[in-house]
Amino acid sequence: MFNKTYSVEEVSSQFGITPRTLHYYEEIGLISEIPRTEGGHRFYNQQIVDQLSHIIRIKNLLGISLQAIAPILAAEKNLEQIKDLYHKEDSDDQKLKLLEQCSELLQSLTHTIDDKIRNLQLLREGFAKRLEKVNVLLKERS
Repeated sequence: MFNKTYSVEEVSSQFGITPRTLHYYEEIGLISEIPRTEGGHRFYNQQIVDQLSHIIRIKNLLGISLQAIAPILAAEKNLEQIKDLYHKEDSDDQKLKLLEQCSELLQSLTHTIDDKIRNLQLLREGFAKRLEKVNVLLKERS
């Protein structure tokens, strides 16, 4: 099976970020440690490219810092682990506990997103009011 790899330049170009940004994502643990060639050059496989795509999508959609993204990624990883344990578990009591853990994590994530949406809505409303005032002034001057 052919596993395509990508250079730092290819990945940074694809996402519109600098190579230094890619290195920083690795340094702060947002992405897995990047494999290197014998010469020490980083190469990115599709799984890492998908991770980067997800991180950048979260950053752009939520408008949050990289430090705020880390707990979201950790929660998503934890959810995957809970899912795997759930499917391997035979005990109904243990399955219930896993479902409760999953529920708590998902509530926390949705709360974070809801807070961001509320704050964005307030910002939007402020701009909308200013736009109304400007439009009134434009009509008065026409």
